Amino acid sequence: AWIEDGWNAVTANFWNFVLLGFLYLAAGSTAPVLIQGPVALGLQWAALRQVSGRRADVKDVVYGFNNFPPAVLVCLATSVIIGLGSILLLIPGLVAAILLQFPYLLVIDRKLDFWAAIKESFEVSQRHFGKLLGFFLLQLCLIIGGALLCGFGLLVAIPICYAATAAAYIELFGLQEDTKASIASGVYQR
Repeated sequence: AWIEDGWNAVTANFWNFVLLGFLYLAAGSTAPVLIQGPVALGLQWAALRQVSGRRADVKDVVYGFNNFPPAVLVCLATSVIIGLGSILLLIPGLVAAILLQFPYLLVIDRKLDFWAAIKESFEVSQRHFGKLLGFFLLQLCLIIGGALLCGFGLLVAIPICYAATAAAYIELFGLQEDTKASIASGVYQR
């Protein structure tokens, strides 16, 4: 259901999300941690707005840069944790990736610092590990399918995964009232 929610969110606002997907890929190819973290946070904010029934906009990416320190630190910490887990063996890296799907959303919604967001993502995700494992595998298939389409499919697959993750977050964590108000107004309050 989360993938379907992500699909519906992205296809309802297709060209904005294609552009957001392009910005995400461009950020990852330039200065990965310094730019990709804020762009990822902005994309997650846009996806959360769209999944919540508001229209996302390309300028939503700015919200990631307004929260530059936590966005960069979440990106850096999750990259290191997943990378180290993958170096040890592939399975620990995959488990870490499954458990670390929500730190950006926790920074947005709960206003947590990067480490508290990582810990909270780990703790809640462990309780839903079976469901999140299947969800992660579907996301992985979507990303691989997007890559097989000469990479152009990633412009759609990445936003779908972000929107699906927002839908999963809403179901597993719920949204804070001030976040709902920010979504409704279109103005993110940190």
